[in-house]
Amino acid sequence: MKGIKLLLALLIATWSINLDAQQSVLPSLKSNQEAQDLIQREINTLQQIIKLNSPSQEWDKKLDLYQMAMSFLNEPTIIKATTEYALTSAFLNNETKWSNIDDTLALLRYNHKQWSKEFQELINLVKI
Repeated sequence: MKGIKLLLALLIATWSINLDAQQSVLPSLKSNQEAQDLIQREINTLQQIIKLNSPSQEWDKKLDLYQMAMSFLNEPTIIKATTEYALTSAFLNNETKWSNIDDTLALLRYNHKQWSKEFQELINLVKI
């Protein structure tokens, strides 16, 4: 009987771990096309701000993040990229570029929601 209880406990623990791994750290997001429309408008606004003001690293970093997200949303694939995939990829690439960290640390920051202000604003732009 102890063996069955132990096996059952292991199965439940494994199931729980797998369920946690499948849950997204992002909220529900708009579709690819809706996200593209919103992000493109924001890119246009950012470009105008940068054009009218002296460029700063903060504005450049934000523009770069949004352009990366658009790039991933527009990837020429058979199945269109999800908004979640695009945002995740943009975050990881932006973190490694601007924070000079490796992929592993960028992924840890993503999973632990240690997000930059710019990324949080991007999420808020395209969340449902």
